[in-house]
Amino acid sequence: MNKLKGLLYLLVVYVLAFGIALSVEVLLLRAGWDILLSLLLVDVIATAIVYLFGVVSKSPSVYDPYWSLQTLFFYLFLLVYFARWNLGTILVLAVLTYYSVRLTANFIVGFDDIHYIDWRYKMLKAKTGKAFQIVNFFGINMMPTLLVYLASVPFFLYGVSRDFSYWDLFALITMTLAVTLELVADMEMKRFIKNRTDRSQINETGLWKYSRHPNYLGEILFWVGGALLIIPQAEIWYWASGAVGMVLLFCFISIPMIEKNFLTYKPSYALYQKKVSMLLILPRKKAAKAAECAENPAETN
Repeated sequence: MNKLKGLLYLLVVYVLAFGIALSVEVLLLRAGWDILLSLLLVDVIATAIVYLFGVVSKSPSVYDPYWSLQTLFFYLFLLVYFARWNLGTILVLAVLTYYSVRLTANFIVGFDDIHYIDWRYKMLKAKTGKAFQIVNFFGINMMPTLLVYLASVPFFLYGVSRDFSYWDLFALITMTLAVTLELVADMEMKRFIKNRTDRSQINETGLWKYSRHPNYLGEILFWVGGALLIIPQAEIWYWASGAVGMVLLFCFISIPMIEKNFLTYKPSYALYQKKVSMLLILPRKKAAKAAECAENPAETN
C-alpha cells in the first residue's frame, strides 16, 4: 500500500510538472522563441517543480524518474506540435520509449515508498548538513537535468529537422543494443541480489563477470548513439558534447563514487577491480591471477 501511494504521488508530481512545462513551451513557441532555448527553460521549470515536491515529501529521490522521462516527453511533444511524423522520427521515438520504459520500470521495482532516499543522497546530506537543500537543488536535481538536456539535443534536432537516412540505422541499432545491454545487466543483478547470502558478495555472473558496470556501459552507448544521429549534419557537430559529458559523468563521478562505497563493505572488491574491466566487456585480466592465488593459496594446491 505504501508503494502504491508513493507511485501515485509521483504520478501526480510528474503529470503536473510536465503539464505546466509543455503548456509554457507552447506559449513560448507561439511567441517566436527558439526551440532549443525554450525547451531548456521549460526543462528547468519542470525540474524546479519536481524539486519542490521532493522537499515537501522530504525525499530527494522524487527526482530520480526525471532522468528517464524528460527526453521522451519533450521529443514526443516536438513531433506532435510540428507534426513531424516520418520513418526516422517514429523509429527514434520507439527507441526512446524502450529506453524510458526500461529505466522507469527499474526505478519502480526498487521503489518502496515516497520516503525512499538513495544512499548517495544520504551521504551528501550527511556531508553538507544545513547546506543540503542547495546541493539538492543544483547537484541532485538541476545538474542531471542540464546534462541530459545537452545529451538530448541531437534527438530534438532530429525531431524537427531531419528525415530518415540509412545512416540513422547505425545510430538506432547502437541505441537499441545499448538499452538491451542495460536490461540484461539489470536482470542479472536482480537475480544475483535475490540469491546472494551476504551483502558483501560480488556479482560475477553473466555480463558482470567481464565488466564491473555493464549497465553504465549501456547508458553511455545510448547517448553516444543519440549523438550519432547528427553526424550527417557536420555544421552542428558540437551538440555531440552532451554524449561526451555523459562519459565524463559516469567515468569520473558515478563509478568512482559507487566503487568507493563498495570497498567499505565488500572486502574482495579490490581484487575484483584488478580482474575485471571497469566498463568495456573484456576478458578477465590474467595479471590478477597471481594476486588471486596469493590471497587464496589453498585453491592452488
